[in-house]
Amino acid sequence: MEMHSYALNRKFWIWSIIIILGVLGIYTVKGILLPFVVGLIIAYLLNPVVARLEEVHIPRTLGSAILILLSFLTIIEFFLFAIPFLQNELIALTKRLPSYGERIYGTLQPFLSQFSDFVSIQDVEQLKEKASAYMGDMFKWSLSAAVGILGNTLALANLISLVILTPVVAFYLLRDWSRFTVGMEKLLPRDQARTIMTQINQINKTLGSYLRGQCLVCLCLSIIYSTGLMMAGLDYAITIGIATGILAFIPYVGFLIGAVSAIGLAMAQFHDWASIGWVAFVFLIGLSAEAYFLTPKLIGDRIGLHPVWIIFSLLAGGLLFGFLGMFLAMPVAATLGVVVRFFMNKYFQSDFYHGHG
Repeated sequence: MEMHSYALNRKFWIWSIIIILGVLGIYTVKGILLPFVVGLIIAYLLNPVVARLEEVHIPRTLGSAILILLSFLTIIEFFLFAIPFLQNELIALTKRLPSYGERIYGTLQPFLSQFSDFVSIQDVEQLKEKASAYMGDMFKWSLSAAVGILGNTLALANLISLVILTPVVAFYLLRDWSRFTVGMEKLLPRDQARTIMTQINQINKTLGSYLRGQCLVCLCLSIIYSTGLMMAGLDYAITIGIATGILAFIPYVGFLIGAVSAIGLAMAQFHDWASIGWVAFVFLIGLSAEAYFLTPKLIGDRIGLHPVWIIFSLLAGGLLFGFLGMFLAMPVAATLGVVVRFFMNKYFQSDFYHGHG
């Protein structure tokens, strides 16, 4: 019994040291990891498609090259359109911000006048001036930061390296995917290999279906919000719609940011509550579609994680590793979820839990 306990403790400390060293190693080289992480995610998402192509006798190398080429041509074409478009939208929004503040105040004035017994007109005017100043400063800072990032030599070099290295990394990982998985399986301790590979397959199944489903959800929501806001006649409808759809991978946060931004802009742009109500109705449709159709059909409960844990994982990943951490957050969270459930099942089956010694 003592020898068995010693062996378990020894394995526990060995794996703990390996995990700690792995995390420290990733943290040390995090500045150069982004192209490799993005390439790994792309290869991971495209691997099932390449496997299907192999089934119809298309060589894996050729299938990988075609998919990577098509994927990156699509991404480059999107960014060539998106960056100038977003730049023009930000500049136009910054210029219109003071007038939007006046319009929002005019829309809310009938409601604010009802509280005149508690808040003086001077207080309201001061609040309006301070809010306009803060909003103006915020947007000016955001615009200057965006321009600074685009003009920064180091950031530009990182962007170029990302564009050049990522497709190369993705291609080689995709081409040699089966070789990597077989090599990893050979490195595992023989007495634990089957158990570990079972858990890895479970992680792969849950994470893969979640990522593919979430991408489809974000795409559908971007289309719903953009189309609905354009039909409502809202300025910057495409920008707000796409941003809300992309941010939908963060539970509740994307919806709240999009709804507040769109309704605030509607109050500044429109002079009737019917138009503002239509904008709010668009977000109600999007929220209902996400909750009752898109998420249940495309994602379901595949990842098995509570929304609070997902939000915490994304924030913690961003805090520790920056933008790279946002990419790593969900795979790590899914992995931890599977590992925790595995050990909880072991615990519930143990003699210690049942009080047998």
